[in-house]
Amino acid sequence: MAAVPTNDGATLVLAYFPQARFDEVRADVQRAHLDQVRTTAPSLFDRVQAGRRVEALRGTGDQQNFFRQATGPGWALVGDAGHHKDSITARGISDAFSQAESLVRHVGDGLADPARLETALRRYADDRDESLVEGYRATLATAQLETPETRLSLLRAVQSDPELTAIYFDMVAGVEPARALYTPKLLALL
Repeated sequence: MAAVPTNDGATLVLAYFPQARFDEVRADVQRAHLDQVRTTAPSLFDRVQAGRRVEALRGTGDQQNFFRQATGPGWALVGDAGHHKDSITARGISDAFSQAESLVRHVGDGLADPARLETALRRYADDRDESLVEGYRATLATAQLETPETRLSLLRAVQSDPELTAIYFDMVAGVEPARALYTPKLLALL
């Protein structure tokens, strides 16, 4: 579950389900969504019941996870064209911006020199894969929707401290590496 403030005072209420349940959920989206909110976040359920829906419910049951070849002779892929992972961590747009910046940094003004461009594209591809693999693996693990007790303990500790909460969301967004979260303060709370 996630609740995200949006425009005009509305809140986006997201519910995640295992992909294997897609046909079941699709058969009665409204019921499935409300049941998920009620069982997963009862206090949010009360708020949803008191509110009004302003948009249709939307979803997908087929989120492909992949890395494509990042570059070739005179071309490069950025964003979802070259790399996609489940939307549960909402890192797609951040990753796309980082990839675009990386491509520009590597290529620079080297478009006119084929040998220089080839080297720059190869370096971009290597950097792209290296920078994304940790977040990719973490996202796929999160998308399994299994919450071991160790993760719940981590989340309880993080929620108790605003500084740790900020670091946690930076980590989820890909701004900080996972190791940034494991400060002495967090370790004392675990």
